[in-house]
Amino acid sequence: MPTLRAALAGRTESVDHTLTVLTPRWTTWTLQTLRRQESMRAAEIGAAMPWNSYPTTIQILNRLHNQGLVQRLGHGTYGITATGLATEPVHRALADWHRQNFTTVTADAERAEDVLARLRPAGTTATLAALDRHGPLTYPEVVESTGLHPSSAHTRLARLERDGLILRDSPGRGARYGVSPAAEQLGDAYAALASWTPGAADPGTAPARPVLVRPQAVSNGWAAVAVQRAPSTTAVPGLFSHPPAAQPLVPAAVTAISRPPRTR
Repeated sequence: MPTLRAALAGRTESVDHTLTVLTPRWTTWTLQTLRRQESMRAAEIGAAMPWNSYPTTIQILNRLHNQGLVQRLGHGTYGITATGLATEPVHRALADWHRQNFTTVTADAERAEDVLARLRPAGTTATLAALDRHGPLTYPEVVESTGLHPSSAHTRLARLERDGLILRDSPGRGARYGVSPAAEQLGDAYAALASWTPGAADPGTAPARPVLVRPQAVSNGWAAVAVQRAPSTTAVPGLFSHPPAAQPLVPAAVTAISRPPRTR
């Protein structure tokens, strides 16, 4: 397993770009739905993720097409591109990290999307890289090391602490922040993110309108419904199957309790 420092060395910008492409909600689910099929109609893709409306499904597909992850095959059918297929190791690494640090019983696609939601906020990668490189830092030292605006650094540290990725040695001012044991295990995930190259957008296609995203805690319920209702021909083993009764999100002892609602 590569260390966090080795995985991020000189790669923070490429990792952040990859996160920008892969983190919009339902990207993982859509790509994994298409991964085992040569072609699918939009209605079939929507049936595999029934919590989304048909217009939302079309918006997601348009965005993925613009990003080079999905291709239009004609007659209203879609297929996954080579670039889209190459996201599989990324999703596996993210899901594996989540499984090691949380007791949630849910689909691996949902695990991957949850980790992407934790890593996506601007400044997250830079902050973790700085803390891993320099050791525990005070708030002013984090600002100096990352170049983040003071208010942005404060927001980022608070979010990282809620997500269990950093720890601090005291509750008051002057506290020093360090990488949590769970975050130290992100080497594989970050290495996979750094090694994947986003596809080129189609210059002849207009950008898709943004998809409205609902809170993560609510969407876990929708994911459970999808697992029960998705056709067996579209299910990807390990990514769409889990026990029907989901348990609450309870981090492992090394991970701080995260705030359930999450939007992106």
